[in-house]
Amino acid sequence: MYSLTRWRYIGLIASLLLVLTSLFSIYHYGLIMSIDFTGGTIIDIQMPTLLTISELQSMIQSPLKDSLIIRQGSEEGLWQLIIPINGTMIDPHQLISIVSQQLALPITLLQASVVGPQVGEELFNQGGLALLAASISIMAYLALRFEWRLSLAAIASLIHDTILTFGLLAFLEIKIDLNVVAGLLAVIGYSLNDSIVIADRLRDILKAKPNSNIYLNTDLAIRATFARTLVTAGTTIFIIGCLLVMGGDALYGFSMTMFAGVLTGTWSSVTIASTIQELLGLSPEHYQPKLDLIDDMP
Repeated sequence: MYSLTRWRYIGLIASLLLVLTSLFSIYHYGLIMSIDFTGGTIIDIQMPTLLTISELQSMIQSPLKDSLIIRQGSEEGLWQLIIPINGTMIDPHQLISIVSQQLALPITLLQASVVGPQVGEELFNQGGLALLAASISIMAYLALRFEWRLSLAAIASLIHDTILTFGLLAFLEIKIDLNVVAGLLAVIGYSLNDSIVIADRLRDILKAKPNSNIYLNTDLAIRATFARTLVTAGTTIFIIGCLLVMGGDALYGFSMTMFAGVLTGTWSSVTIASTIQELLGLSPEHYQPKLDLIDDMP
């Protein structure tokens, strides 16, 4: 049988190079935080138009050209005007009047809300704590359910997926908002999906073959679950791809985060999780039942 071990370790090296590339992308381009975290003013309006966001944005002139952001709402005809905390602050009614004149469109003000910098900082901290709590909980579960080497390997895989996703978001200049954070939380669960399936199959093989080679057994576990991995990842990516194409700008950040997370999660389950636990010294003995000590004393 053809061994996958060599290719798995080549994939591990490729993953490390991708991590370095993503870190450079984050450092060079930077992560763009949305108004959810930086603070500012959000004005919900109703505006009948068939123009795209880029076309509307190009029609905005001074003094709002560099500070006003137009975003499509959740329903047709609904839009949002966003002014960052460092932008030109104008009364909402006056802002609506100026935008209506520049776009030559009737605009109805629905509501205006202000997100302060303290609220944005609190949302950012809570989002980070949610990611940390999810990671620690998953790590504890895997350590109890399987083996601590798998737990560390799965967390390494999770860090790999998160860095690659952030690197792509920075390269594409996608703003990080609460939708992206929700996508990252979903990626955490999905990126561990294939790793747990492979680990469960590997545990059964190691129990049945206590004297066999760990590298060949890992290859067997990957081969046994490969068809299932392709079906699961393929159908998920197809659905996310439809959402990415047809979901509009409101769901673009969430869709791209999920799309990148599913791809990297499927890849890392083989190149990261399955190889790092071998580097940490996983062997068939770790899954053998422990014999109880017998007291020979009368």
